[in-house]
Order: sequence, then structure tokens, then C-alpha cells
Amino acid sequence: MEDNIVQELERLEHIIASCIVNWKQGNDTGCYEEFIRTLEHLELMVDFHFNSLMERKEGLLSIVKELYQYVWNKDMIGIVDVLEYELKPFIYEWRQSCEMARQTAPKEGWTD
Repeated sequence: MEDNIVQELERLEHIIASCIVNWKQGNDTGCYEEFIRTLEHLELMVDFHFNSLMERKEGLLSIVKELYQYVWNKDMIGIVDVLEYELKPFIYEWRQSCEMARQTAPKEGWTD
């Protein structure tokens, strides 16, 4: 389970990075596609890994609210800033936490 979430979070990090690069290069079409993929993937992560997210829900909610405001105002610079400086680090920290949990979890079949 933890391996799966780590892989999914890693994939989400790459999607966000691609979105940021597309927007900075002026590729609006590519960025919109990646932005939609980011939101869809984030939604799946919340749906399937809700328990892992519980301790981070307030942080994610804050980021999503901020993104919503920038989208509503059609502020592309604000959207990219939130993706790059808030959402991407949030996802990275979530992944790091899952990796640490996986490393410290007792191994199956091991006995004391």
C-alpha cells in the first residue's frame, strides 16, 4: 500500500512540474492539460489515500482554496506560484513522510 502511494505522489509531482514548465514556456494548451491532470490526480489521491492524508488535510484544503481563488480570478501567475511553491512542496513532503513510514514499518515475516 505504501509503495503505491509513494509512486502515485511521485507521479503527481512530475505532473505538477510539467504544468509549471509548460506555463513558464508559454505553452498554455499544454499547461491547461497538465493542470487538469494535476487536479484529477490529486482528487484520486484524496479518494484512495484519505487515511494517509488526514494529518495534512488542513494544509491541502488551504492550498486548494488558494488555487480556486486564482482560477476564479484567472490569475495565471498566482496559479503557477501556488503549484510551484505550495502544492509541489506539499506533495513532496507527503511522499517523504510515506517513504519514512514505509522504512520504519515492521517487515512481514520478521519476528523478535
